Amino acid sequence: MFNQRRLPQKGRAGDAVGVQALLLGVVLLATVAALYLRPFGARDWQVAAAGGAAAWALGPIGLGGGLEVVADSANILAFFFGLMLIAAGAEAAGLYARAARLLAGRRTARARVGLVLLLGTGITAVLSNDATPLVLTPAIFAAGSVTARATTDAAFAATFTADGASLLLPVSNPVNLLFFERFELGLGGYLRLVTPAALAGIAALALVTWRRSAGGREAEAGAGRHVAIDRPVLPALVVVAGLAAAYVAAGLRDLPLGAVTLGGGAAMAAAARLGGPIDGRQFRRHVAPGVLVFVAGLLLLVENVVAAGALDWLAGVLGWLEGRPVLVTVAGGAVIAAALANLMNNWPSALLLAATIASRPGEHEPLVVGVLIGSTIGANFTMVGSLSTVFWLSLARQHGAEYGAGRYARRAFAPTLAAMAAAVLAGAAAAGRG
Repeated sequence: MFNQRRLPQKGRAGDAVGVQALLLGVVLLATVAALYLRPFGARDWQVAAAGGAAAWALGPIGLGGGLEVVADSANILAFFFGLMLIAAGAEAAGLYARAARLLAGRRTARARVGLVLLLGTGITAVLSNDATPLVLTPAIFAAGSVTARATTDAAFAATFTADGASLLLPVSNPVNLLFFERFELGLGGYLRLVTPAALAGIAALALVTWRRSAGGREAEAGAGRHVAIDRPVLPALVVVAGLAAAYVAAGLRDLPLGAVTLGGGAAMAAAARLGGPIDGRQFRRHVAPGVLVFVAGLLLLVENVVAAGALDWLAGVLGWLEGRPVLVTVAGGAVIAAALANLMNNWPSALLLAATIASRPGEHEPLVVGVLIGSTIGANFTMVGSLSTVFWLSLARQHGAEYGAGRYARRAFAPTLAAMAAAVLAGAAAAGRG
């Protein structure tokens, strides 16, 4: 476990911002910029690996501290890898085709949006927010014309609910698992402190998204009625139900959730195989080892930056918030986290915030609740806020749909703001009772 430790401060200058802190601050900013600009065609994992290596070489934690950081992240790395296996198995098992058939059966735009919100919440809760666009986006474009208003409304509903519902359980978003482990919330603590905020956010986002859809307008038919379903879906559904039960059992016993996710990935592959041969190339398309390098590289980068004191100013701001009333603490944490998530993506920003909060002694429960709200629901404001939105955009483009940054931001603003406000109020009430 990370357990709120501050890494050794080797060679740190006596003043607040020494040469080492400045250098690491430059490495952090350069890495974030490179993730946007992709110099020389570099991939995300290559940029993260370069940033992590540079920070490790320049930073204060040393070889042993870096190895400890990577070892501590084993459960999170296992969780990411397990999610990839689950997504691959779900497609091979025919769950995507089943979703397309269900959506094609809804005759109005609002009915399709409602079904997407319902399915998206369920998928996100158990299989994480990254799985939701992978499952629903191909189904939405198979069920209707790309240019139809009903298809557009359903597509946006899919990406909104992927992040909007991702606060529900520790496994619903890798960001949740990061805080769940680092601050040792336990399943009971998470359900008591965070899930009420998640439920309020889900309700507000779903209501606004559904109300803004095309009402009773008839939905154009697409290819969904002709999607071939040649595999039994029951084994895959049994795996999903079993995985949900295993998550609850593991959470209650403080067992590593990454191991459970890996087991779920293996079980989903077996369920898909029961229906016949699996296309190996299609299966491997979902498995990207570079994601694990991306996660580990950013962990090394952020731990070195925080240990060197480059973000002491942010720790001061967060410390000031913790001295305010609970509602101000939760709201302030949510706003800061949402701003950082939409500037630099929610995974690196969550790593940064978790390490900064953990560098100060204390329980930090209200602040953690607020930061989680901003890092999950708040990541919906822009197209770069969440990895699941990047997945969604890529899949939409593969199907011929082009959604620009401005159009996305306009569509996302009202449901995301409503969801964040509702979640902050509910989260503050839960944290105040705690």
